[in-house]
Amino acid sequence: MNAPARAIRSRYVAPIPAFADAFTAARSSLPGKEAPAIQDWRQLHFDRFLETGLPTPRVEQWKYTNIARAANVPMALATRPNVGLGDVQRYFTGGPLARRLIFVNGHLASELSHVRGLPQGVRVESLGKLLQDEPEWSARALGGPAEPHSFADLNAAFLQSGAWIELGDGAVLEHPLQLLFLTVGQPAAVMAHPRIVVRLGKEARLHLIETHIGLAPGHCLTNLVGHYELGEKARLTHDRLQLGSAGTSFVGLNRQRLAERAELKQTLATLGGALVRNETDLHLVGSFVEAQLNGVYMPIGEEHVDNVIRIHHEAPDGHSDQFYKGVMDDRAHAAFAGKIIVHQDAQRTNAFQRNDNLLLSDDAEISSKPELEIYADDVKCSHGATCGELDRTALFYLRSRGLDRAQAESILTFAFAAEVIERFVDPAVRKLARECLVARTPGGAGLSDLL
Repeated sequence: MNAPARAIRSRYVAPIPAFADAFTAARSSLPGKEAPAIQDWRQLHFDRFLETGLPTPRVEQWKYTNIARAANVPMALATRPNVGLGDVQRYFTGGPLARRLIFVNGHLASELSHVRGLPQGVRVESLGKLLQDEPEWSARALGGPAEPHSFADLNAAFLQSGAWIELGDGAVLEHPLQLLFLTVGQPAAVMAHPRIVVRLGKEARLHLIETHIGLAPGHCLTNLVGHYELGEKARLTHDRLQLGSAGTSFVGLNRQRLAERAELKQTLATLGGALVRNETDLHLVGSFVEAQLNGVYMPIGEEHVDNVIRIHHEAPDGHSDQFYKGVMDDRAHAAFAGKIIVHQDAQRTNAFQRNDNLLLSDDAEISSKPELEIYADDVKCSHGATCGELDRTALFYLRSRGLDRAQAESILTFAFAAEVIERFVDPAVRKLARECLVARTPGGAGLSDLL
């Protein structure tokens, strides 16, 4: 083994044999099991997963998260527990005319979903059904392996279901489309591997709502991969809400490519889950692209939240804006690593990044790492990170108006995080996020009027 190979191997750990056992057991039941193209596709990715291994904190992008401790354990594929309409209706967003695909532990709940009556040029399909009914086409559409990524390869090997969303040139979905992922934890560790594929043609418009809800505590790892292709002048509004439950974990990778004059507005709130990692790899390959990424995270107890963002400006006159805020309490830990890479041809780039954090406990921790990597001359880029306690002047002002200290602290904490919550486009998503934010805020019971 040469020196570079040894260096890579030292930063990864070998998957335990239970993964190979689970893969062997699952192959006969996964969608597309009778199609050689799908079987070869799965095997290729699983072999690479075994060869690469699971990253350790010695890998720079995983510096703040020891994922092997949570993921390199015996896990079976999650089965679908019984979930009825009454269990999930309160999590419906997008209004009465919204279409929905609903998944329970990675399995499509077709009886709860509704995607009928779509306008011309709009296709929304279950990815599991496509793998089963159109395996040759699916293998070509999903494509060959990109650069190695342990969890993307693991997702491909065990891919069960997910969403295929395609809008042709000029197609517009007037009402939101909700992807609702429900997690029901189990006494023994299980895993689910859904995938989202979104392809927007020229001048297509889509409002996508992605919600992850933990219905019951227990051990369940959701490993989600998303691929997003936005054509010229396409516009995607992406509201993402994560309300995990005790013991559940989430690892997500989003790969996005934006063509000329495309627009992306994404808002993410992470308000629950034992371990949550959101990774975004965004490529602005066209000129005059607008990309706005908003995020808020509020871990409590001993929860861990890790946000990793890489934005590649590859063409001139692009604009990106990252605005992330965090609130940490108890013994919680959060991490934010945002990197902006401005390539040599990306002249006249405007790129901004801001990460503000609030610590409510002496035992809470935040690791923030903003980065700029610039190879062009004519750019306007800035980044910054802050971390601290509640503002004493603001506390004094509220107490001078008759509030006790606990009330004043609750209001300021809520207001700090709600600045991002208010950037959700859908009002039902905002309401759900506010409710969870209030429940997590110390003394939040007195903030019900703010909902």
